[in-house]
Amino acid sequence: MMIVHSKPARLAMVLGSFLLLSACTRSISDVDSQGKTSTPVFPDVSNAVREEGSFVNLDNLKQVRPGMTKVQLYELIGVPHFDEGVLRVKEWDYIFHFTKADKTILTCQYKVLFDSDMKAQSFYFLPENCLDRLSGTPLVAHHDLSVESLFAFDQATLSAKGIEQIETFSSGLKGIGLESKHIIVTGHTDRFGGKAYNQHLSLARAESVKRQMVKNGISASIIEVRGKGDSEPRVFCPGNQSAAVIECLAPNRRMSVDVINSQSK
Repeated sequence: MMIVHSKPARLAMVLGSFLLLSACTRSISDVDSQGKTSTPVFPDVSNAVREEGSFVNLDNLKQVRPGMTKVQLYELIGVPHFDEGVLRVKEWDYIFHFTKADKTILTCQYKVLFDSDMKAQSFYFLPENCLDRLSGTPLVAHHDLSVESLFAFDQATLSAKGIEQIETFSSGLKGIGLESKHIIVTGHTDRFGGKAYNQHLSLARAESVKRQMVKNGISASIIEVRGKGDSEPRVFCPGNQSAAVIECLAPNRRMSVDVINSQSK
């Protein structure tokens, strides 16, 4: 016997399906159709299905790239450690453990965001500098400064605003006490431009920051500069150079300042 649904009943079924699908695609980080978010939100570790996390293979983790499917991620880094839904889930969260050089264990959270085609597009660590901590060197402080607030586009000379910001920043560093400390200033760029050019630009910018810090009363002997170019991105934004992609890549254009104990340098 064929069952014929009334129009209101059919409408209710459609709405119910839509609400179910919406619930399945809800994400705590407000992920858009491109797999991006302005504010990644990490769940509390106590809410994990696998609260013990996993020791991820670092070589596999370094192969993770935008555009990967969920099956490919399964093969590289395993299943996510939180119960985030079943259908069309747009973010996965992990708890990863790493064995440091001194044999202690470093634990970080890792997040993958997916676009509407369920392809991985964005990747985040908590803390942000997780992989930088694998050297085993104890950090006293870590700071990230936006390149846009320090330099004009494609320039390595500090702007007037940048000079003012480094003056304030230097004062804050001196306030924590720099006796027996070592400061590492590292420049980073986005992926646009050649590898050699980006490395040169990032190093030149780090040198500019060091010179200003010295002018502000910090000894040059305790400041080391590094240029990493585009080798350590925080976010991955596919596409050719455009205003939207450049904006998306902003977190990669940064100056990192690490203060460590000089005995451990």
